[in-house]
Amino acid sequence: MTQFGELEAAIMDAVWDAGKSLRVREVLERLDRDPEPAYNTVHTVTEILYRKGWLSKEKDGRAYKYGATKSREEYVAGLMDEALSVAGNRTATLARFVQQMQPGEAEELHRLLGQAVAKEASE
Repeated sequence: MTQFGELEAAIMDAVWDAGKSLRVREVLERLDRDPEPAYNTVHTVTEILYRKGWLSKEKDGRAYKYGATKSREEYVAGLMDEALSVAGNRTATLARFVQQMQPGEAEELHRLLGQAVAKEASE
């Protein structure tokens, strides 16, 4: 998995934030970029995201609507997994990551790990 390019990320953010499928024109309206990219540019990058499997495509009249096939959380988790895969020592990298967390985040991680362990034990 590779990180999205700048426009890819902006398009995915627009679709994720909308929580529904959007036409390219609607995506363009939601982009907060200066200068505003051309419609054809947004359409091309949206099609690339569709071909990569990040967006679904459904006919809507004469146009198409594009919706996210994976959540923002799935994307970020994939990036984290990729980062850990290049780490020389995954455990040391995870320890460093946890040390940088805010106290509330570390507590939430501890709770989630407890749930994962309990689920494993019950399977």
